[in-house]
Amino acid sequence: MSAMKSEAIPSSHIDLIAGPVYVVFTTVAPDGQPENTVVWCSWDGEHVLVNTTAGRRKERNVRHNPLVAVTAIDPADPLRWIDVRGYVEEVVPDEGNANIDAHTRLYTGKDKFYGDYAAGEREATERRIIIRIRPSRVVVYPH
Repeated sequence: MSAMKSEAIPSSHIDLIAGPVYVVFTTVAPDGQPENTVVWCSWDGEHVLVNTTAGRRKERNVRHNPLVAVTAIDPADPLRWIDVRGYVEEVVPDEGNANIDAHTRLYTGKDKFYGDYAAGEREATERRIIIRIRPSRVVVYPH
């Protein structure tokens, strides 16, 4: 899928996907129905990063259909928003939970996801993954 075009995120709206703004992550289920989930995300300069637990619907959906969307609304001004449509370029392990810990610091101010934000016992039963989304269409308001 890397042959698809990539579209830049305008600097005027990068703050909305760089966090800590809660975003709606839309995936497509195998039956064609869109599924929305409110998630944390971040921006690595090239991809929107969404973190989840391996085996969840989000992962199954993006492996079946890599076309996704992320929508963020400015909490201080609901008429300022960004909609990023794109494709999942890859799903990679979150080695050492570095990404989810970075999201936890960004969104909550706590240091670690497991133990500081979520129950520490969950770490032994969950494997975190990063969904790397390459933007292919970006719509912002105001323009």
